Amino acid sequence: MEDKRTTWVNKPKAWSVSRRTLMEQCPRAWALKYGFARRNTRTFNRILTEVSDWSSPWRLMLRALRGVIIERLELASKGKDWSESDLAARIRFRIIGSLERQRGTTRLIEKRIGVSSRLKMKVGNQEIGRLVEIASHRFNAVMSCEPLSSILEGKITDWFLADRLEKTSLKQYKLHVAPDIAWRKGRRWHLLRLAMQGGREPGPERVLESMSMVLWALSNSGMPVLAERYEVSSLTWNKGSWRKWSMTANDEQVKAATELIKLDMKAMCDLHYRLGPSCDLSQMPLASNRRNCTNCGHVDTCPGGEDLHRARLEQSALEMAKATKS
Repeated sequence: MEDKRTTWVNKPKAWSVSRRTLMEQCPRAWALKYGFARRNTRTFNRILTEVSDWSSPWRLMLRALRGVIIERLELASKGKDWSESDLAARIRFRIIGSLERQRGTTRLIEKRIGVSSRLKMKVGNQEIGRLVEIASHRFNAVMSCEPLSSILEGKITDWFLADRLEKTSLKQYKLHVAPDIAWRKGRRWHLLRLAMQGGREPGPERVLESMSMVLWALSNSGMPVLAERYEVSSLTWNKGSWRKWSMTANDEQVKAATELIKLDMKAMCDLHYRLGPSCDLSQMPLASNRRNCTNCGHVDTCPGGEDLHRARLEQSALEMAKATKS
């Protein structure tokens, strides 16, 4: 009975683009990050979250960049001043703070495995300076892009920042589908998400992920109830410049986005039941590509951390043996 209750309590109920992406890249990493969220041991939860959130210095730079962009817009929304001379210091502070927190995580991992972690690295001042320079360049470039430039110049007055952690209900599920920025131009509302790096234009599934922002808008009172009144956009750094993509929403696309979310939730629930009440990670498929392992905090303890190809073959052999016995 307790096992059934634990399985029910831990059943996936939340959807976001990042959860979807991680599930596609590595179901095992997805289970480690989201499959233990409601365990009773708080220390276990904290350590597992810190390990799952481990990122390379490059990704920490991207995270810092997004943070200062949002910070700049928050100050603008409150009518507060922004000091351009503080930009590099703000970025550096965020990167160094993240690196320090990750050093603590690495020490916890090494204490657990008893040897030096492959995540352990020394990031010198020269490398940090290089990352700060890159982030500063991208920050200055995005400030001249629409809609940010018009917002900061006061040409767009009806706008606000949204919180990506805000939850939108879809039956029994909670969706994290809020945009970064929403603004009105004429009768149409624009919903935009920032991507610190990515492809030039989104593929079909990425388009539907963007359309999910309309579900957030439709759930907010005071905003239009027709999908055609919205335009979804992304502003992405790609090959040396920020590139904006936009598409007017419609009922068909929003319905397709809803169906995509439902299919994803079914896939997440299937993985959850496959994991079982005993949290048997051997039942979780490994990463689809070695590149997905380079930014994973579980590389020291994962069967695929050293040789992904061999680990996938061994897992397939075990699954075949199990199927033969049954």
